[in-house]
Amino acid sequence: MKTVIAGSGAELLSRLKREWEATPAWQWMGIAFEEAEPGRVLLAMLVQPAMINADDKTLHGGIIAALIDSAVGTALCTVYHVGKDVKGHTTTELNVSYLEGVFTPRVTVEGRVTRKGRTLVVGDATVFDGNGKRCAVGRATYMVFR
Repeated sequence: MKTVIAGSGAELLSRLKREWEATPAWQWMGIAFEEAEPGRVLLAMLVQPAMINADDKTLHGGIIAALIDSAVGTALCTVYHVGKDVKGHTTTELNVSYLEGVFTPRVTVEGRVTRKGRTLVVGDATVFDGNGKRCAVGRATYMVFR
């Protein structure tokens, strides 16, 4: 299979910012791209009060899962240009392991494509708190529509 690179360097980062940072979910969560290269993205998010658990004051696990899904989904968009190379994609499986509570006001998540297939793409992501501590890891599988 021919490897498709959906842009590179500043061009890739600019395209991804334009396509993703304007989506309502990303705007609500405040997700922003920091880095992008073929097969890898780094996203950042400022934690909002509405995202905090009332009991232990940590970042809610659902927000962490959404970050992992977002990171792997956009890493997929660095190897397939949705709308050109493929029609779209959807999450078929998401697995999250929570390692530490997030107490910092900022988090980052690195997403990577680990297998790029014709119909399935698998990737993994790591969530870091503002001190660089690894707080969660996850894996996501996506179905690609042609």
